[in-house]
Amino acid sequence: MKQSDKQCPKCGSTKKLYKREASVGIGIKAVETRAMQKRKGYRYFMKQMISRWKRSGDLRLTEGVHEERIIDKEKDEYHQVVKDAKTGDVTHEEHKPLSQHKNQSKHLEG
Repeated sequence: MKQSDKQCPKCGSTKKLYKREASVGIGIKAVETRAMQKRKGYRYFMKQMISRWKRSGDLRLTEGVHEERIIDKEKDEYHQVVKDAKTGDVTHEEHKPLSQHKNQSKHLEG
């Protein structure tokens, strides 16, 4: 049925059905929270805590991930928990001595 037709060529109806759809989406990502504890005489931090949303390298995790990480040099501890931001399922978890953490960088030394 064309817009200009007065009636349906198949059934003869003069009624027309109009349909409109709209969708609005608002995406809010969690705020990143960081805290560092420093000590006199040390160049870098003694303890670092991070809680943040970030994009994932895994294409299946379209909503990104939420990461919580604690680095404590004094206690020689490294803790990291990564969760799917959409479902809350844990995708990665690590708890080990900081001295054994394989991705140590220069700023972790102190």
